[in-house]
Amino acid sequence: MAKLRHAKTVYTLSERFYRIGAPVWITGGELLRAGELLYCRVTLEVLCREKLRGVTVAIQALDGKGNRLGLPLPYRYRVNAGRDARIGQRESILLPLEDAASFTAWVTRVDFAEGAPWLCEERWDAVPAQPTLEQYYGDADLAEQFRIRYGRDCRCAVAPLGALWRCTCETVNLPDESACRRCHRMRGALEAIDAEALRKETDARKIKEPLRERAARSENRAMLKKLLLTAGIVLPILILVIGLLIAVPKELERQSVYDGAQRLAALGEFNAARAIFVSLEDYRDSREMAGDGLDYLSALALLQSAEADDASALQRIGHTRADLNEDTTAAILLYEAAQTQFEALGGYRDSEALARRCAESLAACREALRQAAFDRASALLEAGKLSEARAAYLALGAEEEAKEPVYRKAAALTSFIHTYNIRGIYASLSMSPGSRSSFSMSKEKALTLGSQSVQDLLASCGEDGTALELEDTPGGGLVPLDEAVKALIADIEGYKDTDGLLAVIEEATDYTREFFTLCENGDLPGAYEWLLGYEGTLPNREQWLADLTLYMPFCRNWEFYLGDNGLIPYSAGQSGECGKLHSRVLLRGDTAILRLSDAERDCSVELTAPRGEVRFFNREQEGVFYLAVVTNSGYLSYLYYRDSGSIITSCEYEPE
Repeated sequence: MAKLRHAKTVYTLSERFYRIGAPVWITGGELLRAGELLYCRVTLEVLCREKLRGVTVAIQALDGKGNRLGLPLPYRYRVNAGRDARIGQRESILLPLEDAASFTAWVTRVDFAEGAPWLCEERWDAVPAQPTLEQYYGDADLAEQFRIRYGRDCRCAVAPLGALWRCTCETVNLPDESACRRCHRMRGALEAIDAEALRKETDARKIKEPLRERAARSENRAMLKKLLLTAGIVLPILILVIGLLIAVPKELERQSVYDGAQRLAALGEFNAARAIFVSLEDYRDSREMAGDGLDYLSALALLQSAEADDASALQRIGHTRADLNEDTTAAILLYEAAQTQFEALGGYRDSEALARRCAESLAACREALRQAAFDRASALLEAGKLSEARAAYLALGAEEEAKEPVYRKAAALTSFIHTYNIRGIYASLSMSPGSRSSFSMSKEKALTLGSQSVQDLLASCGEDGTALELEDTPGGGLVPLDEAVKALIADIEGYKDTDGLLAVIEEATDYTREFFTLCENGDLPGAYEWLLGYEGTLPNREQWLADLTLYMPFCRNWEFYLGDNGLIPYSAGQSGECGKLHSRVLLRGDTAILRLSDAERDCSVELTAPRGEVRFFNREQEGVFYLAVVTNSGYLSYLYYRDSGSIITSCEYEPE
């Protein structure tokens, strides 16, 4: 980093630059010349909440016509910076060019204190200047009214910055911040400001201002000016009353004082007006005005401020903008205060009707806030932030909707279980914001599944936090994945097709299915090998081993040995001879099926036997039947019998 003295600025970045999703943005920069050397400085500001350890920028030098000079120059800032920190404003970067007239810059990499870096290969976009209130409304009076309502620090119109947004106080906020983190103004309220309402308020203000000025005048201007500088408003008017008692007839004096009190009340100066009405005692309706009359006008003013969502009126009820949040707006606080005041007035004028009007408007405001909160929860759900969405729904009391994020995570994990063999995968699943779902499997299991399947597993949790440990023994608190998903489903039992999800899991985790498929298809040697290597529990395991041992001699290839080699084709309804034979036994339920197939043509017959028997029969017509057995000498004997016991014809095949 060069420390420059007497350097001359030859170019200044006139725009700010940003790329959607970036954790920082470029807020300034300058090109400096010191002798024959050129340097540039780039100023960045941190937007994200995470701590940064490094930021890499690319600087592209340009000539006087804006053409590129050479390749972009990378430069890395080593930092320890958090949100709002400024980076680079004092670091001077030497450019290996002497004829550069300007430059542009963008960020290519951001390294965090924890987690993977943020990378970007694209150039950044210039951020449009945020229009001032005068530019946005095209009217200085409307801009002034905006500041009267929302505060003197309001400078600009609310503007989006990619997924971020800039407040009227020019603070940049994250997308999940519904209120400005500095001035606490609500984004929704600022974006929903009605220019026509501002226009009406402006017109009303222009009418009230002359009244305020006239209320400040008195016949003795010099005395009033001096008193106003020291005693505010109430004392000058009281002095004016005393002066009038001396200078004018009593009736005219009291009328003038009464009119002044009325003007103060119209301007919202209720305390000053009350003091004057009290001093007038029984003059006209002064006693009423000093009591319920001014209380009524005060409540009415609060109601009007609530309907305009005028945050500047909060100080009248002991609140500030710092009291506003996602659950409380200026309108809500003002409606509550107005309703309380109207209810205290009982049957005075139309106070009861106005109290009901406040209550109805208050309910509408709260429902609008609830709907906005519901929409935010739904947006979290669609963004895959399932745990946050569930918490948001529960905070609203929407228990049925809170089941949907759980269902989506359970359904995605069920789909994974259906697609992959999950034996050896363990999990602890979380639906709490800030708490990760944990998975565990051995390295061998991960290699067997492949990287894509591991990514699919983690993606099943949407945007919720996940952690994967490759270990031979799962950590404490972890259970087989299917059990973890079943527990998740149990929390929303009966919601949508949770029964169907459980059925899919049961079928997918039936690891003996392969064995039964081998038995049903007649691959008894394969089933035997599978059963010997299976470490899990199989009902009636020993009986299965015995049955497989019993029937495996029938599962092989044979060659014709002696007898009628046309018998098997004949029993299949065909003619010709069968020299080579293939046989297998299919175990289905309590039945064993012997299938004999001509190895050289499409010709087969099936005979059956009760499970555990080795004499297979097939009766096709009354009085005769076919019989197949393996003899003690190891030959396959196939006979055509009469019921009387006489053999019509037969053949034998020897093992190949």
